[in-house]
Amino acid sequence: MKIRLILFLLILSTFDFNAQTKNDSINYFNDFNFIIHLSKNKLFTEAEKETEKLFTKTGLPSLYKDSINYFLGIEYYNEKKFSEARKHFVAVSDQVFFYYKAHYLAGNIDAENNMTDSALVNYNAIDESSNEILNELKQFELSGLYLLNRNYKLFDSLSQNYNFKNPVIQEELQNLKKYSIVEKKIKRKSPFVAGTLSAIVPGLGKVYAGNNGQALASFLTCGLMGVVTVENYLRLGIKHPQTIFFGGVFSLFYIGNIWGSAVSVQLVKIEKQLENKHNILVSIKIPINKFFQ
Repeated sequence: MKIRLILFLLILSTFDFNAQTKNDSINYFNDFNFIIHLSKNKLFTEAEKETEKLFTKTGLPSLYKDSINYFLGIEYYNEKKFSEARKHFVAVSDQVFFYYKAHYLAGNIDAENNMTDSALVNYNAIDESSNEILNELKQFELSGLYLLNRNYKLFDSLSQNYNFKNPVIQEELQNLKKYSIVEKKIKRKSPFVAGTLSAIVPGLGKVYAGNNGQALASFLTCGLMGVVTVENYLRLGIKHPQTIFFGGVFSLFYIGNIWGSAVSVQLVKIEKQLENKHNILVSIKIPINKFFQ
């Protein structure tokens, strides 16, 4: 009789436990759907509050946490709220299949915000996959980050020694190699050389900087002022007010031409570096978008 009673109580307790577990699962699922609904309707403040409440519940399966972080990250990302998107992407664990997309997008956000060191830490922490394409993607993304950091030694080593087979990565790798050459050429331009060249021949420093249109304007302006100054000097003498006036104007244009050439090199360098950086960011983003469509 006692044995039957014990068995009955065990069966009853198991039934109650399973019923409670089932109810918890239903509640988790309903809360999950509600959070996704809020995020899709751009009610992010409410979605964050509900997420915080759900995450405090004991026994919540990690799949719910990963899924919510991923979907919130995607919605933030689509709304260009990149800081919030990154926070959720990096919280996705490696126990789910969308872990790779979340962390690569987080690294891309870091790269676009001049946080390449953070992106490198993120990408290096991604485990090797049994999927060779994912391994290629990791190495390609690392090479792009090395180039953004102007670490040409590591970029050259990885881009030349790793055997990339995926056609998308191969194409973008060729682009990165072109941008590497451009980046190295940009660094060679010197403001001192530009100023010296313009001191010898007005406008020549701007040709060196890459501003041919401004170079011609500087040459014609300085040349014209120089001719007028010399003409007044020969006709009126060096002490004549008109000669002094035009001589002063020529000096201003001449010195301005030298200074402008030095500054022009810096401005052109910055402009080209920003353009090149944009091109590199586009190249490292394309495979991520194509692989995880």
